[in-house]
Amino acid sequence: MAKSGKLTESTIQNAVWQIELGRGKVVVYWVLLTLLALSLGLIYTASQFRGLEKREAMDQAQIARNLARGEGFTTQVIRPLSLWHLKNFSKDRDPKVLAHPDLTNPPLYPLVLAGLFKLLPPGVLEFQPDDRMYAPERWVILPFNQLCLLATLVLVFFWARELFDTRIAVTAGLLLLFSDLLWEFGISGLSSNLLVLLFLSSLYCLYRADRLLNPPAATEGAPATVAPFTSASVAWILGSAVLLGLCFLTRYTMGIMVVPLALYVARILRGRSRWLWVGLYAIVFLAVIAPWLVRNQEVSGRLLGIATYEWRQNTGAFNGDSLVRSYHPDADDALAEAGGVRKQFSKFLTYSRKSVYNNFFNMGSGLFVGFYVVGLLYAFRRADVTGLRRTVLGGLLAGVLILTVLGIETQSAGSGVTGSNILVVFFPLVAVYAVAFFYLLLDRIPFRIQLTRAAAIGLFGLLNVAPILYTLLPPRRSPYPYPPYVPAVTHAVGAWFDKSEIGCSDLPWAMAWTADRRCVWLPMNVQEFYELHDFVTPKGFSFLMLTPYMLDRPLTSELFKGEYEGWSGVIRGRMPKEFPLKSVTTLPPGTDQFLFADRARWKDKVIVEPLPPEEKKKPATEAPPEPAPAPAAK
Repeated sequence: MAKSGKLTESTIQNAVWQIELGRGKVVVYWVLLTLLALSLGLIYTASQFRGLEKREAMDQAQIARNLARGEGFTTQVIRPLSLWHLKNFSKDRDPKVLAHPDLTNPPLYPLVLAGLFKLLPPGVLEFQPDDRMYAPERWVILPFNQLCLLATLVLVFFWARELFDTRIAVTAGLLLLFSDLLWEFGISGLSSNLLVLLFLSSLYCLYRADRLLNPPAATEGAPATVAPFTSASVAWILGSAVLLGLCFLTRYTMGIMVVPLALYVARILRGRSRWLWVGLYAIVFLAVIAPWLVRNQEVSGRLLGIATYEWRQNTGAFNGDSLVRSYHPDADDALAEAGGVRKQFSKFLTYSRKSVYNNFFNMGSGLFVGFYVVGLLYAFRRADVTGLRRTVLGGLLAGVLILTVLGIETQSAGSGVTGSNILVVFFPLVAVYAVAFFYLLLDRIPFRIQLTRAAAIGLFGLLNVAPILYTLLPPRRSPYPYPPYVPAVTHAVGAWFDKSEIGCSDLPWAMAWTADRRCVWLPMNVQEFYELHDFVTPKGFSFLMLTPYMLDRPLTSELFKGEYEGWSGVIRGRMPKEFPLKSVTTLPPGTDQFLFADRARWKDKVIVEPLPPEEKKKPATEAPPEPAPAPAAK
């Protein structure tokens, strides 16, 4: 009994020691961090997530749904430019309206979502009118993106610990965990979280190859050693090329990153036939992306489909989305009218000024960016740390350059959360180097009181997490992304029409995703609408839906004289006599949306709009009977 008592006491003491000082302490820390991350994710989601709001997120989600149904890479968001391109450049000259191939989006993110959609029970992909948001958004898209975010943070933590020490890794990891920008990407439904994870994994593979082939000196001042090739180092390099290819298949503009990463390979393999390995790296990258390029060439006659056309509209020759909405774009003529080399160079300087200021500092926390930029003046002793920092800087410059050349801005309505923001892939590493430089400065200050040092660290952390604190504070966001749309209303409108019918709207991605109906993006003018109605769509348009996405724009500069000038008569309320859709009604909430149809499909129909709890007692909004007045200018 005495021996048994001593054994039990020894076991308890050993368990206590493990919890306080041994592996148990690490387990407890990771459990607490996991609970913190999950709690933060739930709080942020509950206060900020209103379903998909971004155009690109809804566009790629509806492609994923088509893939899950076995319909291939087809889209229900039909761009007039895509119809024109297929009619003029595809092999069969068929615009394929009823099974329209997607020629805009890269394939990887829709493929991943499609695989996850197939795991859902039957019927979940059907929108329920009583739901405030579409079920796949809540149970698939949102969790997947947030898991990508958390996986990225884990990767960055261990990477930062290898680069510097545990102190810097913990600080950077916690500050990134409380990054408002990363969580906003996490609830956006965009492919950016997957892209960040893939790119950092690609870059980490090259870093591991560098550590294997060029191990740091055992003692300070000793000559650097060179290790022989191993199968592990080869696997790391080729694995990086594969992951970079997947980045391109997630976002086309990431193709520019093959330049800084290939130069990183050359630096790693100096003295070892490095240009041969750079060539092999590029070949593996091309092998990964080649099948998709071949598909685009077979379907559309262009390697990137119409994505290159969409880039042209950002060069200044076109206004807004006018090129994509054009059925007679004359893109080459319009581009020629943009001017010669001198004028193009002048536009490049104009865009570069905006790009450097907006895109670079819109990458993430301005404080992190500032510490990172100033820290470039400091030379780290370890070659692997310096080499990685140079690659990050080269990637940032390459990203700013491609965004400048294509005229793409990463800022939209005061938010950096757009799919075009490829610079965000560097934000976690920028944060790590910024934190490292902050501690470097801090260690050189002779604090007499430790509390003062702790206060400095606390102030640095507070300044970086302030954006998410302000985001979570009241007032709360409205329950719907309105304007421009309410998902339940859009779904109810789509239910009035059969799936075989085709509509037209200024907000086609919402109609395609929420209502599951084919929808042509509003063409440039009424004449193109007539042409598509009479000669392209099999039975003509069944409806035309106009939303605040267009109607809330500046009256003179965009509606009457700008991008929507071709519809100014309709906006003013002067409908052409020959307009084929004679029936018109307004839609809730309020009367800010207008629906034109071939006949009054809404008679005896009620749109039940889900309301937040405090408004449940109010009566449901009913669609007004025909005839309703035509839309007037706002």
